Amino acid sequence: MLFPTITSHLLPTFYFHTFMQFTKRTVLAALLTLAAPAAFAQTKTLDGIQNMHRSALSPIYDGNEVKGYVMFAKGDKADRKNDNYLLDLYDQDLAKVSTITIQKPSGRYTLLKNTFNGSAFAFYFYNGNDKTLEIETYDTSLKKLGSKLIGELSKGDLRVLAMQAQAVDPAAGGMMLGLNLFPVPGLGFVRNGYTGGMAKGYTLAIYDNKLGMHWRITSPEDAKQYESLSLTEAADKYLLGTMLRRDGLLSRKVTSYMIVLEAKTGKKLLDLPVETSATEQLSLSSFTFDADKREFVAVGEYYKLDDKPFVNKSQGFYVKRFDEAGKPVSTKNYGWQNEVAALMPAEAKASLEDNYVNYNHAIVKGANGRMYIVAEQFKIVGNALGIAAAALNSGGNSSVSKGKVGNMFVFELDPQAKLSSVKFYPKTVTNATLPPGTGFMGAGMLGQIMKYQGDFDYQFLQKNADNSQFNVVYVNFDKEKGESAKTYVGNIGFGDNGKYVVDKIEMPSGPTFSYLYPAKPGYVMIADYYRKKSQLGMKLVKLNI
Repeated sequence: MLFPTITSHLLPTFYFHTFMQFTKRTVLAALLTLAAPAAFAQTKTLDGIQNMHRSALSPIYDGNEVKGYVMFAKGDKADRKNDNYLLDLYDQDLAKVSTITIQKPSGRYTLLKNTFNGSAFAFYFYNGNDKTLEIETYDTSLKKLGSKLIGELSKGDLRVLAMQAQAVDPAAGGMMLGLNLFPVPGLGFVRNGYTGGMAKGYTLAIYDNKLGMHWRITSPEDAKQYESLSLTEAADKYLLGTMLRRDGLLSRKVTSYMIVLEAKTGKKLLDLPVETSATEQLSLSSFTFDADKREFVAVGEYYKLDDKPFVNKSQGFYVKRFDEAGKPVSTKNYGWQNEVAALMPAEAKASLEDNYVNYNHAIVKGANGRMYIVAEQFKIVGNALGIAAAALNSGGNSSVSKGKVGNMFVFELDPQAKLSSVKFYPKTVTNATLPPGTGFMGAGMLGQIMKYQGDFDYQFLQKNADNSQFNVVYVNFDKEKGESAKTYVGNIGFGDNGKYVVDKIEMPSGPTFSYLYPAKPGYVMIADYYRKKSQLGMKLVKLNI
């Protein structure tokens, strides 16, 4: 979400939506056939929209490319006791394909997630009055497939929902990343949950498109540590995620583990820390699967053994590979003062000296075998108000730290994993509010929390059909001398042709909120919501690439 001030977050925690891509190639044939006569709409204005959040609109993928959108929005009241909700399907040119109206009791429902798994849409609701969760699924013609009521929520789930609505979880110190519905192409949707009154453990359950449950896993009842599992990627036959563990509720030491599950059965295949020897101190910010080499890939920054992230500077970044059995295959370090310095622009060095570290948003592999790592800088600093409150012993859960978000990088590795290019894109520094206890966390873990909260300016990455061209879309808040701050959409285009192109689009200042979404090749989609007019405007904007 783009707010009109420099210090505001891009996406509120409660409605954060993670960009995903799917690989089904044929499920939208009916949708595209229906949409053909109405093509080239390019813009759409909707009136009577009483409320709109970013997660209410979701792109639909056919392979790597966006072929349409599904939107769930609150409309005018049906009557005194019921609200109307609009479920609309659009093609890639914003022409409406179909629509239905759903009625629900007034004032009860909050949409937690709107997602698509390649063959079905799922909508995940929280009923605040009854304290229940509900899931509804629809096919690509908006025919309802199933519904699921999840009642008798655990105390852990209710605790997380309360903290999720407040955008922070002070007591958990970032261990909880909210309730989510994770799409799995070809299988269905995974719902996560928490066990115990203090959310000590986790649960995962997968439902098919008609919401029949296939498997469920949970933390062992006799587990000694607090555990929180967050899924990050569905790749090949695997579900990848990050497990956060700590010894007790008040423990400040939290360790992250790489988790791999078998998608069809939920069987845990890997549960490993990224550090595989006593001589390593590594942060973990990205974990993905290289289907060509059949290897898991971890990326983060490395430190001297006695160093502390954000106190001491990292030594560089690493790329570490594991085989499908979890055995380390290779580790390659790229030192700031060695490999990286030789390719880094001079203007980029100042922020590294200022103790910024990198959070890796995306790792993509081109058709030419080159790997691209998209990173954004961040750091933590003292929060004067939080420190004062703590000193007066009146701050309650006030945080003594705040985050700062800096510049963008793209690191390019050749097929032999040699660093061949470092591209640097300066941005205006933005601020982030951090939960208490984050000052004691590792860099990779804190980056995950800031990403969940929507603190980063990075929005998403788009690919073309054959993985030869990529576009990184981000937001920048720029202020010329004597002028008020303006919001811009930044686009970094790169790929197999070896060229890097930068584009900048100015955002309007009038909307209450503006949201960015992936779009058809060569475009981004901007949705502007005007609260006073109860109006939503959607438009496709061409990128200069």
